[in-house]
Amino acid sequence: EDKMAGMKKYFLDEAKKTLEILPLESISIDQDLKHIEREGGIIELEAYKCEKIEKVVFSTIKIHETKVVDETVVVWPDNSHNFPALWCTLTVIPSVMNVPILDFVPLMDFVVWPEYAEKYIQGIKKLKAKSFEILADTIIDKTVDLPSLSVYTLSPYNVIVNISDEGVDRFPQVANEFIQAYIMLWQEAKQIPAGTDREFYLRKKAATRKLMKGNDPGYPIMVGMFGEDKTSRVFDIVF
Repeated sequence: EDKMAGMKKYFLDEAKKTLEILPLESISIDQDLKHIEREGGIIELEAYKCEKIEKVVFSTIKIHETKVVDETVVVWPDNSHNFPALWCTLTVIPSVMNVPILDFVPLMDFVVWPEYAEKYIQGIKKLKAKSFEILADTIIDKTVDLPSLSVYTLSPYNVIVNISDEGVDRFPQVANEFIQAYIMLWQEAKQIPAGTDREFYLRKKAATRKLMKGNDPGYPIMVGMFGEDKTSRVFDIVF
């Protein structure tokens, strides 16, 4: 029996449809990582690449006992284009909380390169305001703190909130706003020339991935359920 069959997908299917505008090519993933199933839960992974983008990763994690579902889309630009990474995730913990994270993760420094913030980050303010309009009265808490050092990687305009079940139903629309805006950044992105700017970008990108991978709050739970080796390899793909 496929326990994923009939499982509600919260926003991932719609996110995939929106991202189909990109000329995506599948990235090979070891067969034992595409679909990992244990008695306690399931992980599903897909990865793609295209011009200007190193990888687009779709992941679904389900914990059977608690009915927790985590859906994530992460997009990493390639080493020649320094537009932000996209982080779009929704964690549903039934009867406890529903927490989305939406952001264009900056891969340059705003103080040294204010033009980067103006070009890539300022637009998130409008996306955040639109998100709050869509979610409206379904927002239970606008000031959820990410319990992880991963918060260091986020822009000042990130969206991390606790929403009601009705808000979860509206979330695909919110995620779509971010993804469509991100596709526009991708379309306009230019190559970053060799030199100190590019060297910093590569350092920041590598450090961001390392910090996010090493501080994901779900990592210990996944290790307990899926084992250290599998979990580490999954995180290598996502980050």
